[in-house]
Amino acid sequence: MTTESLPRHTHHAAPAHEPPPALRAAGIVAVLVVAIAIVAIAFAVPAAKSKPHDVPIGAAGPQVAGGQVADMLDQHASGAFDVTYYPSEDALRDAIRNRDVYGGFAVGPEGRKLLTATGASPAVAQLLTQVGNGIAQHAGVQLTTEDVVPPTKDDPRGAGLAAAALPVTLAGLLPAIALVLVLRREVWTRLTAAVVFAGLAGVTIAALLRYVLGSIDANFWGVAGGLTLGLLAAGLAMLGLGSLFGRAGLAVGSLLAVLLGNPMSGLTSAPELLPSGWGALGQWLPQGANATLLRSTAFFGGAGATMAIVVLSLWALAGLTLIVIAAVRNGKDAKVPG
Repeated sequence: MTTESLPRHTHHAAPAHEPPPALRAAGIVAVLVVAIAIVAIAFAVPAAKSKPHDVPIGAAGPQVAGGQVADMLDQHASGAFDVTYYPSEDALRDAIRNRDVYGGFAVGPEGRKLLTATGASPAVAQLLTQVGNGIAQHAGVQLTTEDVVPPTKDDPRGAGLAAAALPVTLAGLLPAIALVLVLRREVWTRLTAAVVFAGLAGVTIAALLRYVLGSIDANFWGVAGGLTLGLLAAGLAMLGLGSLFGRAGLAVGSLLAVLLGNPMSGLTSAPELLPSGWGALGQWLPQGANATLLRSTAFFGGAGATMAIVVLSLWALAGLTLIVIAAVRNGKDAKVPG
């Protein structure tokens, strides 16, 4: 007696506990709405809510006249400026060139003079010009304006440096992401490639600013060196996060750089023009420190760059530490070149 085997029908049951399609779609929509809101806040708030907060400027001349300047500034823009007194116009000029102040007013026998520094910040220079002209018109006096640190003739508005903010940010992120995803275990090879890229990219961006955009006309190698340090700081930090934590580390590092570091860098305006506290925080991030170093090397011969160099060096050291930890963790799987 034979028993015929009945054909078996395989039923593909839906995975257990899987939400219905409508609920999943609603979740995707909700996450995307939140993500778009976060991006909008990160980029729109610094632009929409920006106003001057204790912008450091100077006043030179007799103490009484200097006090009058401070009083008039407080009447026209309360809380916008932090005024430091200097004994002479020459002292004020030195303070501007040392990046101690963005500009200031000089009062002397020849009248009143407004000193600006477009190289430090075109936005602050424009703000000072507007406020100074308003004060002069209200007081019925003549105001002479002089740009102590002017922009280049080929880029009179300083647009080239401002436009470099996002490309510089991406240059610090994308190589680290690519290296971690392509070279999955070769920790030291990734490190070598990141360092080489930072040097080449620093020179390339400096060359574009000099020979294509005309945004700089002096201290080419100082600018290239500063950009290299900035790209090393951002790149090694990203590479360290990716080497130690994988794609999750890359995601966190990218979000911090794009949503916090880039909008708070102050390169397109000035840290003191961002919402209160944002500019100060941005200077402790690689993008903000890199922006300060870029302007210092491009227009001031490196003056005022000490803190930016320290911050960038600390970020680079932190990234290198994470990379070394990842290499030790990988042990024998980490391939040492040569």
